[in-house]
Amino acid sequence: MARIAILLTALSVAAAAQGAPSDSSRSSLGNQGELGTVCVQPNSPDPPTRISPGGAYNPATLTVRIDKGEPIRWPHKHLVRIENLILNQRHLVVLTSDGKRIQSFWFRFSDYKDVKLCLSFDGYQGVQLGDKQDALWCKCK
Repeated sequence: MARIAILLTALSVAAAAQGAPSDSSRSSLGNQGELGTVCVQPNSPDPPTRISPGGAYNPATLTVRIDKGEPIRWPHKHLVRIENLILNQRHLVVLTSDGKRIQSFWFRFSDYKDVKLCLSFDGYQGVQLGDKQDALWCKCK
């Protein structure tokens, strides 16, 4: 009986350690209760003239969704802010066009130096995510 109690205690400690954010993410991004933002940078409303293989998309139907949020039409004039994203969680970004998923990826705010990130897309370079320090095109305030 004592062995089972020790095993359960060890498993509980291991599970708690896995779920805890690292010291580096806490110190650079603040408390767990803080929230982050992704600014979706506008792209051209015109169909792309240069695309990479698999990068074809229709700007009129291009949408982005983060996690289980509602899809948002990709902006063509002004950036769109997706706010209230929990800092210490992994987030899924999904791009669709003409009803088909064209790209998706996971990210964590702890991989960046800021809690405000920028997202851009074109058919040639694909999806880019960065903060103001690493992505000079980032205009998120």
